[in-house]
Amino acid sequence: MIKNLFNKNSEKSKTGIFVFENSSLVELEETPGNGSINSIIESIGFSTNQIHTVHTFDSKRIEILGFKIFSKEVLFALSKKNRKISIADISKERKHIDWQFEYSSLNVEEFLNEGIDAQNLSFDFLSNVLELTQEDTNLFKSEEFDLYLQFEDNLLQAFTSSEWENSSSKWLKGINESMFSEMVEEAKNYHDNDIDAMEEVNNQANSLLDIPEAMNNEFIDLHKKPNGNINFYNLLVTHYTQDCELEEFIFMNKGRFKKLSELTFEIGVFVYEFNESNELVNIYKK
Repeated sequence: MIKNLFNKNSEKSKTGIFVFENSSLVELEETPGNGSINSIIESIGFSTNQIHTVHTFDSKRIEILGFKIFSKEVLFALSKKNRKISIADISKERKHIDWQFEYSSLNVEEFLNEGIDAQNLSFDFLSNVLELTQEDTNLFKSEEFDLYLQFEDNLLQAFTSSEWENSSSKWLKGINESMFSEMVEEAKNYHDNDIDAMEEVNNQANSLLDIPEAMNNEFIDLHKKPNGNINFYNLLVTHYTQDCELEEFIFMNKGRFKKLSELTFEIGVFVYEFNESNELVNIYKK
């Protein structure tokens, strides 16, 4: 009886919240804030988007494990019914986690987008959890997740798949590599980073596939640039859809338009007028 009572009491803990300090597992003396997961995360010096929590439903002792995103490094654990837990308990549960699911492409994209919005995923933080190889001045590649990461002032600003080309660009590159390369070279001259440059090229290739008769389209010559490249995006907008937002239009023509007013732009032989809602409302030839 006495032995059983002793064992039962020894199972109880003060808060049921355990954190790692210098490789040792330490129980918090007091519950942080309102006791929420967010309060726990903030109490150990991280932002909520920098920690990924995993619910260990099948565990008898552990309710939640908190990992530094993109890693298997446990930063805190929440026990069930305030039971005491050990490093061995945590190691056991970590082996049962489906890491392919936890770090699926959708989850990874969500982590990165949240970090970009919060402006708190630094190169130092990410290089600590990901193996990054430098591709350009501020461009790094993660082989593990097949991603390019773009940094500015040490903070993550953009990311994209390591397969730069979308299906349309791959098609264009396959049938006319010279045209594709010239598009890429032009886009790189006007955009601040390679990710934006490739987005322009992908959109141009999409537009080429959407216009009637592709390279035999009747309006090709009207959208040929001095360098010989063709603005398929403007061709599609001008003669077929007339459907684009001002922000996208400026992005696709960055550095290559003449601004006539805040909402009026001249490109080649055409003038494009937008309304106060940033919608394209009028196009006319000069």
